[in-house]
Amino acid sequence: MKRIQNLRIDYSGKSLDTNKINKNPIEEFKKWFKEAQRKDILEPNAMTLSTLSANKNINSRTVLLKGVNNKGFIFFTNYESRKGNDIKLNNTVSLVFLWKELEKQIIIKGTAKKISKKESDKYFQSRPRSSRIAAWASKQSKKISYKNELKESFLKYEEKFRNKKIPLPNFWGGFLVEPKSIEFWIGKKSRMHDRTIYLKNLKSWKIQKLYP
Repeated sequence: MKRIQNLRIDYSGKSLDTNKINKNPIEEFKKWFKEAQRKDILEPNAMTLSTLSANKNINSRTVLLKGVNNKGFIFFTNYESRKGNDIKLNNTVSLVFLWKELEKQIIIKGTAKKISKKESDKYFQSRPRSSRIAAWASKQSKKISYKNELKESFLKYEEKFRNKKIPLPNFWGGFLVEPKSIEFWIGKKSRMHDRTIYLKNLKSWKIQKLYP
């Protein structure tokens, strides 16, 4: 078994040509995301979401991207979860997509804002029934008091909504992350990686290369 410090690979990616890429980073993101889908990467929409707690601790976790539009990136959660409470106090967040199979990474920094209840309900009703019940059953991020508490909660709501439409919980919904910067990273030989960052400047974007 190799020692940790000896674990490395040499990448083989190509540089992004700033004269040929999309002037809008969200359109460039869509292009990269479609490539990840074509390569059959497991959950290409998995992203690391980082938030800042009230006591200035960074909290990171993996969530799933569920939508992209011209304003930004959408994910859903329990608004009373750790991430929800963090965002309530400080809505500056970071999203990271890492696709090792493509030798690519995208880092998004921006602000998270709740989407409309109508939009949240539309997505909620599209989820599998068991997932909708789980949204009601789970007091996300809270402590479990005893072994079967979560299972009992699920069974309770399963019975409550039996043969009924499951309504959207008032504590559950989506966030839209409006980007202020988006960095596209491509792994290259000898660690000479290519980094291209888009920085929001009023309504336009400035494109800049960064040292690896």
